[in-house]
Amino acid sequence: TLTVSPTTSTATLASITDNSNLNDFTPVSLTTAWNLTAGSTVTLVGWFGTPAQALVNGTDFIPSSKVEGRVGASAYAPFSSAAVGGIGTAGGSLQLFSQAVAAGSYFGTRTDQLDLRLDLTGTTTLAGDYTGTLNLQAIVQ
Repeated sequence: TLTVSPTTSTATLASITDNSNLNDFTPVSLTTAWNLTAGSTVTLVGWFGTPAQALVNGTDFIPSSKVEGRVGASAYAPFSSAAVGGIGTAGGSLQLFSQAVAAGSYFGTRTDQLDLRLDLTGTTTLAGDYTGTLNLQAIVQ
């Protein structure tokens, strides 16, 4: 078995500041748990189904390349990579972590804080409410 469980299903951003990378969403705590019989890594992948329209406000869109994520103390990176292990979408994915597993660690759990932000440097948006869905999936490779 392999599961990802967020403590909350919504990350919010009180307001958007154009031309800034200081648009931090409320963090989300994630618990990833596994009970495996094989594999060498557990990897968490986040992706947007339509990268050109990661966040939507009517007919105004913010692409996934402007949405950045990180787990732990790692650097922020945009959701603009290829699928990982067949999971995600081209140009809209981000590997959030990869943890080695082996015969002695085929059973485990970890809890991480997922930090998200918008990097709107050089970008102007329309005022209003934007919504989007970030998909999260853990895989064994």
